[in-house]
Amino acid sequence: MADGLSGAAVLFDLDGTLVDTATDLAASMNHALASKGLIPIPAAEVRNLVGHGARRMLMRGYQVAAGRDAQESELDDALALFLEHYEANIAVASRPFDGVVEMIEGLRADGALVAICTNKREAMAELLIQSLGLSPLFDVIVGADTASAPKPDAAPVLLCLKRTAATRSVFIGDSDTDIKAAGAAGVPCLVADFGYGPLTLQRQASAVFSDYSAANEMVRAALGKF
Repeated sequence: MADGLSGAAVLFDLDGTLVDTATDLAASMNHALASKGLIPIPAAEVRNLVGHGARRMLMRGYQVAAGRDAQESELDDALALFLEHYEANIAVASRPFDGVVEMIEGLRADGALVAICTNKREAMAELLIQSLGLSPLFDVIVGADTASAPKPDAAPVLLCLKRTAATRSVFIGDSDTDIKAAGAAGVPCLVADFGYGPLTLQRQASAVFSDYSAANEMVRAALGKF
């Protein structure tokens, strides 16, 4: 095994960056909304609701479907239904984005550690990665309920760095939330413009990419500059 990236850690956001999960998230959210007699939300629209955890996604989904804010008791019920459905159907349509698995395999072969830093609950993130057969690719998974605060706080990023004991690192995300979290932690951030966004702060990122074949050299360049 080469060791050119020894001591380096590459941190990935999960939904919209590493794995395209929108279809399965939409199915589970619509399952929960249907229990309240609400109309389903198309998966294309759900893409824009992802990124701040299940409860926040359902809150925004309720606003779209019902035209009003959900009461806390309604959110509690919807969240329970969502989590039950999602756990049972977490990888029906979800798949890694093209090229990302090959890139990770190459990074690991060069000695890098690879982590997931997500606002998904850690148990759900682990279940998704396991269901996709990707567990051997990741050294650390940090979820929204693992650190003291979710992204855009720096805490999840810093916890990933602590657990990997990295001396240099780069964060790969798809949204303003990821850019803010990486920046707060002092880590260079690369962003995918094909993800779920929103992506209004891309000028604050180290680089923007449209596919993982282009991202490979960007990652290595960022690690060299850290």
